[in-house]
Amino acid sequence: MPTTLYKPLRIAVFCANEFSVPPAPQTAEIYAPLWLTHYTTEELVKRGHHVTLFASSDSKTKAQLVSNGLISFHKRTGPKQLLKNGGAVESYEYLLISKLYQVALTKKFDVILVSLIGIRPLPFAALIKTPTIFVLNEPLDPLLVFLFNQYKERYSHLHFIGISKSQVKQAAHLFVDVVYNGVKIEDFKLNHTPQNYLLASGRINPEKGIFEAIRTAQKLNQQLVIMGTHEEDHYWHKKVKPFLKNNITYIGPVPYRKVHEVYGDAKVLLFPIQWEEPFGMVMIEAMACGTPVVAFDRGSVKEVIKDKKTGFIVKPFDQQGKPNLRGLIEAVKCIPQINRRKCREWVQENFTIERMVDGYEKVFYKILSRYRRIQ
Repeated sequence: MPTTLYKPLRIAVFCANEFSVPPAPQTAEIYAPLWLTHYTTEELVKRGHHVTLFASSDSKTKAQLVSNGLISFHKRTGPKQLLKNGGAVESYEYLLISKLYQVALTKKFDVILVSLIGIRPLPFAALIKTPTIFVLNEPLDPLLVFLFNQYKERYSHLHFIGISKSQVKQAAHLFVDVVYNGVKIEDFKLNHTPQNYLLASGRINPEKGIFEAIRTAQKLNQQLVIMGTHEEDHYWHKKVKPFLKNNITYIGPVPYRKVHEVYGDAKVLLFPIQWEEPFGMVMIEAMACGTPVVAFDRGSVKEVIKDKKTGFIVKPFDQQGKPNLRGLIEAVKCIPQINRRKCREWVQENFTIERMVDGYEKVFYKILSRYRRIQ
């Protein structure tokens, strides 16, 4: 952080009010951006900044909390209604976004930090002069590139942070910086003596490669534990559920504060992704527990895994253009070569909440320095 420019800042923070910040212990959905928002907020407060968190009234924070009288949509309606009411979730969120920018018109913030999911806050941010910094938590597709370009051309006080170089490479000019996500390292315990199972973690969908993990475990004749949420869709009923027998076990979603137990007990995390993963929190969560990762070389994987030191990066396709299961199998066989302590040290050096917030602070001061020169 540039100490010559350092002073406590007045920072507004927002992510969503679909769930509380952090999500309640009984929440099955692991909403990573909300957890990251929680840890970011608390770390900024710890560093002496004056932070206002715009979140639901059932949130818990050391920052000043502004909820506009809104409890989380999840708590108000319940999970079944939440699944049925995607449009209602958006409308409910607008109530808090509008409050954020209404307050920003009368209360002086130096910066507004938004953990961006979708584009809902963008039109509001364009209406005021306060710099808004958006952390993009989803893939950068051509539509988003177009929209971000349109906003940047017209509103120079809007700024974007990427979460990996891979995510933003097609439009790097739009981003003020790349700041990697982090974990609260003390919540993930190093386990030197794991059990003898493979792990697949994440939403149960084609992009996460759960079927490829199942096929790998079958060919190795090893136990696979699957952790995460699923929809009652074709993928679940055709590619996952029929194989849940013998050595393939589905344990469902695990509360976020307990996932370290599952990660730590695994001998390896399989991450045979079928898309360009923008970051992949499960990789750093597993490595923080000492668990190496075997992943296909797509998206951010090369930035997150240190090949042959904290896991193995595998070519995603074989000579026939099919998922490279043989590569996964050979990599799993080599897992005893990996030092589990080195996995944790890699995360401590590169992917902690403290490192992440260092990156945000650097962006804040860089933007404010530029903005004040213009003014």
